[in-house]
Amino acid sequence: MAFVANIHALARHGLVRGSVASLRQGGAAVLRGGLEARGTKCVGQHPDRRAASLFSVFGRDWFTGVGRNLPSKVEMTAGCFKPISSIMSRKAYSTQAAPKGEKDRRFVSVSRDDSAGQYRVEFSSGPVGVYPYVWMRDNCRCPDCYHPSSWQRASSITDLDPDVVPSSEELVDEGSVLRVVWPDQHSSDFQAAWLNRQRFSESEKDKVGSPELQTFGGELNGRIPTFDFRRLLEEDKELYNWLDVLNVKGLALVNGAPIRQGALEELAEKVAYTKTTNYGKTFQVFSKQEASNLAFTPKALLLHIDLPYYNYTPGIQMLHCIEQTSDASGGASQFVDGLQVAEQVRQEFPEIYQTLRTVEVDFRDKGSDYYVYHLKQRRPIIQYNKHGEFMCVNFNDHVRAPYMSLPVEKVKEMYKAMKVFEEVMYRPGNLVEQKLGAGEIATFSNGRVLHGRSSFIVTKAGRRHLEGAFMDWDEAHSRMRILRETLFGDEPL
Repeated sequence: MAFVANIHALARHGLVRGSVASLRQGGAAVLRGGLEARGTKCVGQHPDRRAASLFSVFGRDWFTGVGRNLPSKVEMTAGCFKPISSIMSRKAYSTQAAPKGEKDRRFVSVSRDDSAGQYRVEFSSGPVGVYPYVWMRDNCRCPDCYHPSSWQRASSITDLDPDVVPSSEELVDEGSVLRVVWPDQHSSDFQAAWLNRQRFSESEKDKVGSPELQTFGGELNGRIPTFDFRRLLEEDKELYNWLDVLNVKGLALVNGAPIRQGALEELAEKVAYTKTTNYGKTFQVFSKQEASNLAFTPKALLLHIDLPYYNYTPGIQMLHCIEQTSDASGGASQFVDGLQVAEQVRQEFPEIYQTLRTVEVDFRDKGSDYYVYHLKQRRPIIQYNKHGEFMCVNFNDHVRAPYMSLPVEKVKEMYKAMKVFEEVMYRPGNLVEQKLGAGEIATFSNGRVLHGRSSFIVTKAGRRHLEGAFMDWDEAHSRMRILRETLFGDEPL
C-alpha cells in the first residue's frame, strides 16, 4: 500500500504522467528496484511511518541548481518511462492547493442533523463534508465577523452560543453559495470552494509545516543537494526548491556566493531576516584569543546542534566560507542526520531510546560576545511533539552543563544513553564530510542536522574564515507558503 501511495504522490505532484493503474503495473518493478538498490529511507512525522524517497529514486539532481544535468519528468508508456519536461517546472500542490475547477465547485445538497448539531454537505466534486453549526457561526465570513485584509476573526467567542441551531438555510448563486440565517437573523454566506477545503479530524496535514521527512547518511558524500546563490536571489522557484530541501532533507549547499561578509544577510532577506543571538545578527568563525566559543579556535568540534540553551533554538543555520585553511588535511565540515541517528537508536536500543526521549539534559552558555550572557535550558536529547511528530535532537557536549537536574540514581543511566547516541552518530555510514571552498555556503536544519569540523593548523599562508547566521523555521515556513500561493496556486484556508 505504501508503494501505491507513492505512485499516487508521484502523479499528484506532476512528476509522472499516465493512469495510476498503468503506473502501478508498469512502474512498480522499476521504482521498487530503485528503492531497494539505493537503500532509500524516508521517515515521516513518527519513526513508524515510511514512504519511498523520490530523492533516492531519481537522484540528487532532482534537487540541485545551476550547473547540474537535471533529469526530466517521466511518463509511463507501455511499461517504460520517457521524458516530458524539466523537473524545475514541477507543480506540487499542498493540501490547501486549489485543484483545477475548484472555483467552479457547487453545492449538490445540504441536509441538517439538529440532534448532532451539524450540516451534512455534498459537493459537485470531492468528499461529503460535515460541519457543526457552532463552527459555521464562528466562521461567518461577513465584514462584521471577519476582517478580510488582515485574515483575522473580528467576532468574540464570548458572543457565541455553542448550542446554536440555524433558523434556515438555502443555496444561492446557482448553488455556489450556502446562505445560513441564524436565530438573531444574522446571515452567513459560505462559498462552496472555501467550505470544501475546511475539514476536521480527517484533515490532511500541512505539507510545509509537517513534511514527510527524508533521512540521509554517508551516501550524500559528494552528492549534497546544491543551489546557485544568484539564482536563489533572483528566482522564486529556485528559492522554494532550496527551502523545500532544507525542510525535507535537512542539508543543502549553496555555490557562487560573493567572497565577502554580508552575503548571508542578503540570502536571509529573500526569506525574512537573520535571527539575532548572543553572537549577533551574524558571527565570524576564525581563531582568536580569549575565544567565547570553541568554534573560534582551530580545535576539532564534536558533532552538535547550536544553541540548545535557548528556549527557542534557531531553526536554520548557514555557514559561508570566505577563506579556507591551507592545511590540506584539516578544517572539513562534518554533518550527521539526527533523525536517522534517533531512528537507529530506536531500533537497536529501545530502552536507551526511551531514556533519550524522556530524561532532560541541562545545557548552558556563559560569556561575553554580542552582549554579556548567561543562558540555560533543559530538554531531552530526542524530542517529539504531542502528535508524535519529530521536532529535533538536542545534543551538544561542548555546552552540556556540569549540573544535572535529575535524580542521582538516574545519572549513570543517562551517561550510558548519551554515550550510545554519540557512538551511533559517528558511525561511518552516518557521516557526511565537506571541505567548504571560498564562496560555498553550508545550509542545514539546526535542530535536526548535527555539524562539526576537523581540527586545522593556522599558517602564515592563510586562515580559515567562515561567516555564520541563523534563521527561524517560522519565517522560512511562512515564506514557503507564500511562494506556493504564487508559484503553484495554493489557496490559503
